[in-house]
Amino acid sequence: MWSLLFAWAVLALVTVVWALPHQQDDLTGEAELALQEAGIAAVVKFDGRDANLSGGTPASEQALAIELVGSITGVREARWTEPILGHGTATTTPTTTTTTTGAQPQTTTSAPPATTIAPTVASSLTATLSRGALTLSGTIPNSEIALRVGGVADLVYGPFVTNNLVVDESVAESPWVPNAPSLMAFLPIVGEAELQVFGNEATLTGTAGSAEKKGQLEAALGAALGGDVSVTSTIEVTNTAPPLYIADAPGDGTVTLSGVMPDQSAIDLIADAAIEAYGEDNVVNDMTIGTDIDTTFSIFRIPLTFAQFKPIPEWELRIENDVISGNVRGGATFDFGSAELTPELRVLLETGAGILLRNPSILMTIEGHTDSIGSDAFNLALSNARAEAGVDYLVALGVQPERLLAVGYGETRPIADNGTASGRTQNRRLEFVLGPPS
Repeated sequence: MWSLLFAWAVLALVTVVWALPHQQDDLTGEAELALQEAGIAAVVKFDGRDANLSGGTPASEQALAIELVGSITGVREARWTEPILGHGTATTTPTTTTTTTGAQPQTTTSAPPATTIAPTVASSLTATLSRGALTLSGTIPNSEIALRVGGVADLVYGPFVTNNLVVDESVAESPWVPNAPSLMAFLPIVGEAELQVFGNEATLTGTAGSAEKKGQLEAALGAALGGDVSVTSTIEVTNTAPPLYIADAPGDGTVTLSGVMPDQSAIDLIADAAIEAYGEDNVVNDMTIGTDIDTTFSIFRIPLTFAQFKPIPEWELRIENDVISGNVRGGATFDFGSAELTPELRVLLETGAGILLRNPSILMTIEGHTDSIGSDAFNLALSNARAEAGVDYLVALGVQPERLLAVGYGETRPIADNGTASGRTQNRRLEFVLGPPS
């Protein structure tokens, strides 16, 4: 085959007119072989290096047929010459294909064919969550939505995201496409899940620790997909309890881990990450293996928290019944009588923003505190101003304001002796409380 191709290439230098039909024959043969091996019954004809596919192929296979033929070396463009959805219209719009990796698309545009049929393929999306990692694939017609899908995926699952989503403006936009970004945030309700959407049909598979979690995921996805999409769910309920996790860093450079995990691999995953951040001698691991414990999404996110929390002197993080709570106390403080954020406080807030952006379901209370110098009313107003400054900075970094609550406590909650200058400095601070406000 390669010798024959080489011979054709040499002869093409002599006469393009002679070589062109032979090239088309060769591409036709490769395309027919690829379709045959995939079990797809379709007719393929070439116009130069452009492949025109047709036939009574099911809608679910037509996108794959286009992808297979379009990937053959020498093929410039592959398109279906019959509308899948039965209502295509003739167009001469250039074909644009964009492949997204993370949030950055790469776009190529081909010259417009004389006549094409559009739309030719229904919108599709496959999102697979396994052991904390997300894999995306499918084809949608809107590059802006593709960027938003990639952005949400990076926020929730980063850095464990494989994004193979393709943008093709010739694809028919299904009603669920504008809500595609929100679909990404729902899968962590259960530990393992795969959502496949093609046109107006969706399938959902995976496992859930309880019937309640299964119902929550199905309801959330059903609402986002809309009433026009038929959803088939085969989520298996395992009747397992969520894990318990507690990490406490008291401010002396050590961290203590406790709780109940499903297996030793989960314990090792978390403990190894803590040791990498704090050192083996500074980590106390009291986690144990429980019976019938669910392998939840949170287990695979916990290892990322140690590097994020390492710059913070004192903190506690707790995950119980899938609810994240905790407390963060930074060593950074305010100048006397000021609500202006110092560079050290900005670094602390940027760390907090990273945690919030990677965990979009978490709420946070920002607490402002003062020393005892000044009247109660002055200190209360000052503490509120400090808390609001913290909220404003987090919002500027991209955190949604509805996830943040600012509270000032004045001088009522000291953590050090107000009788010394050092103690008063420590008391002029912000604290962060993760979880629903109390």
